[in-house]
Formats: sequence, structure tokens, C-alpha cells
Amino acid sequence: MRQLIIISTILFIQSCETKSADNKKNTINNEDTLTEIAPKAASDAKGDKLTKLEYNCSYDNEVSSLGNGLIIAPAKFDLYNDSLLNNKYASWDMYEDETRINLCSKFFKPDYGIMHFVCIAKSDKAYKVIINASDTKYFPKTKSYDFKTWDEYILQSYGIRRLTANTGEISAILPLRIAPKDNADTLAIPQGYEMFCPMDIKGDWVKVKYDCFYNDENSLHEGEPCHDFIDQCKNPLTGWLRWRQENKLLIDIFLMP
Repeated sequence: MRQLIIISTILFIQSCETKSADNKKNTINNEDTLTEIAPKAASDAKGDKLTKLEYNCSYDNEVSSLGNGLIIAPAKFDLYNDSLLNNKYASWDMYEDETRINLCSKFFKPDYGIMHFVCIAKSDKAYKVIINASDTKYFPKTKSYDFKTWDEYILQSYGIRRLTANTGEISAILPLRIAPKDNADTLAIPQGYEMFCPMDIKGDWVKVKYDCFYNDENSLHEGEPCHDFIDQCKNPLTGWLRWRQENKLLIDIFLMP
């Protein structure tokens, strides 16, 4: 059993993939209040009647900004049009309203309880998040809505790999380097399926160790977080990967076995 990608910490999911399938703080200004109007198709005036899903969401969706982290939404959540939380956009239950959630989050898999939203600002009362690539809405700032920085999200994952194309091919423009610099020497990665354990982050770069067990047909560490076993790899290949380029994520993030 292989891991299912995430984004971009943390709420986790279980996958059925096989190997072959393989800080500058922002604040919300009051001028944001009530400036964003919900699409008519999203809900009625009470926000409790939802229409059929209109957006073509993938698991990892493009966003206009990667912000300062992610909001891990609870299974039942409320979104608002304004930072003072006076105008509700809609309420959803991921499991009951899966086919009627009329928006895309950065990481979207509601049937697995996954709706992770990029957070671009926060105040004492609310989180400002991105929906549908560039639109913005607000979550209440309560314990039910878990904020994770990108560093936390990546370092707490089960592992990462370089971004892959729809064909499954790994991008050749994302080499493993000996230092967190674009002009640093590159390292040759072993042949086969790749997985890395994230160890440290410096800016747009993540230090990784190669998972030497990932290609084993019957790995003794299948389903374990990589930090639990990576030290058992003898002299694992270690280097740096660029994990973001401006507002584009360059890695797949695995959140569950």
C-alpha cells in the first residue's frame, strides 16, 4: 500500500495506491468586512441548502498564494464573507455534503475528511483563507480550525517526493542538491521509486534523507512515519530539495500510510 499525497500536516488520510501508481505575520483589516459576496449557486440566504458541486476540484489545486500556512478544517465547518463573522457564506459537513461542497480548497478530498485551505492572514477573531484559486473567505479562529505553518505541515508528514507529472514521471528540473542553493552541485538519486524524509527547512528548501526502504516489496516499515525508521538506513543519501517556487508547490506531501 502506498501513501496518498497531500500538500502541502495536520489531519491525515489512508491511501490505496500501489508502487506502480505511484514570517511575516499578516492581520485582517476591517476594510475586508462584507466586501466579498457568495456566489448565488453556493447556498440560499440561510446557507443551509447547497447545490451540486460546480467546480472541478482535484486533490492538489492551484492557488494564487501559498500564504503563511494552512487551515485544517474540521469535518463540519462554517465559512464567512467577512472578518467579523457577521455574514455566513455557508456551512458544510464533509461527509454528508461531499458532492455539494461548492468550492475547492488547496488540498481537497472531503470523502477522507481532507479540506486544507491556504491561510493568507489572521486576526484575533478570524483566519482569511483562499478558495477556488484566488477568492477569499473567513474561518472563525477557534480550536476546531487548526493552523499549521508550511514548515510544520511538511516536517510532520510521512514523507515527500519531487513533484510528478500526470504520467507519473518525476520532474527533471527538480534535482537533489548538496546545499539549499539553485547553483549547488546535484546528487544522483538511486533508481526506482523515490521517497524522502523531510528533516529541516530553510526558506524555500527542505533538507531530506532518501528512504532506503521504499522500494522493498515487503518493507518492515510500511505505514510508519519516516522519522521512526529513517535512521536505520545506512548512510542514506542526504541533500536539499526546493519545495516551493513563488506560489507553486514543487513537492508531493504524504500524510498517511
